[in-house]
Amino acid sequence: MSEQTALAERIREAIAHAGGAIPFDAFMRMALYEPGLGYYERAEVFGRGGDYVTAAELGPWLACGLFDLTHWGWQALGRPNRWVLIEQGGGSGKLLAQLVGLIHDSGMPPPVRVIEVEQSAQLRARQAEWFARKGLTVEQFASLADVPNVDQALLFSNELPDAFPVRCFRWRDGRMIERGVGWNNGAFCWREMDEVRDFFLPCALTSTWPEGYCGEWCPGLEIWQRELAARLARGLVFTVDYGYARSEYYRPGRMEGTLLAHFQHRVVEDVLARVGRQDITAHVDFTRLAELGRAQGLAPLLWMGQGAWLAQSPAVQHAIRQLSADRSPKAMALLAHAKRLLLPYGMGEVFKLLIQSIGVDAEPPQFLARFRRTHALWK
Repeated sequence: MSEQTALAERIREAIAHAGGAIPFDAFMRMALYEPGLGYYERAEVFGRGGDYVTAAELGPWLACGLFDLTHWGWQALGRPNRWVLIEQGGGSGKLLAQLVGLIHDSGMPPPVRVIEVEQSAQLRARQAEWFARKGLTVEQFASLADVPNVDQALLFSNELPDAFPVRCFRWRDGRMIERGVGWNNGAFCWREMDEVRDFFLPCALTSTWPEGYCGEWCPGLEIWQRELAARLARGLVFTVDYGYARSEYYRPGRMEGTLLAHFQHRVVEDVLARVGRQDITAHVDFTRLAELGRAQGLAPLLWMGQGAWLAQSPAVQHAIRQLSADRSPKAMALLAHAKRLLLPYGMGEVFKLLIQSIGVDAEPPQFLARFRRTHALWK
């Protein structure tokens, strides 16, 4: 029996045990994270041999931008000699290694502890190999709940909450009806379940939806924010991911929500197919994320587009000037990757940066202050 067949059989057993349907987040969690079988337990996920490319695979740009945020964050903490750097959901581990290298080259005090939090056992193993090759000492944990409480910490993630399992709904007769997953004629299928009563959206939004409108929401955001608040006594959190403010996320014209799959560098709309062989993702509702964080004591300091953030980053600007003087094919390729990350028609606008603080009285970085759109989260 192949791994995919074994995974599908396990999900079918869960469906049968539940009486014919399971919530989509249960299906998504098993498809992505089932130990030994899920998508993120595959030998290859990222890069050319995988199904998609993250910003960490496109050169130094994201690491440069995060370095400037890290340097600012270290200053906001009071320039401590002892501080902790944490990455969550680091995938290959390349981004963390790049950032640590920039910190060491900068002359600022290096972190006394470097921590990687990664749920996938397969990815943790790959990270350990990469860190060893780079001569880095990195503590690895499977979940944030496993990390001992830390003080004076800076935590960052790139494309983390978009992989949190989501629940789905359809708007029918003025009610949100949950869409679950069943099994029929040899394939997984959508099944309508009970009315949704544990997720609230303002009537100003729902009253504009046409009949049959579909969407999703992410229960994992609340869990994540609660864990962050429990682990960080004093620190800053940098979240980079694709998503929208609530008004854009749930606009009437977005009839099918944001739920998608990725397979061999192609976007796939059928998220129930190829179980265990394709990624499943949904955009981030940054309004919901900021609200849940604020309820846990995480203050939203800044929200803005990735393109504007990286374009204003001094380290990114310095790297671009250096490469612009180098006409080699490698330099030209890296500059092309920079355009992909910065420009609106690439990743520059749909990707966002959210900065949150806990126990730190700080203002946003000066070089980004006039670009912040935090107020737009609640429009």
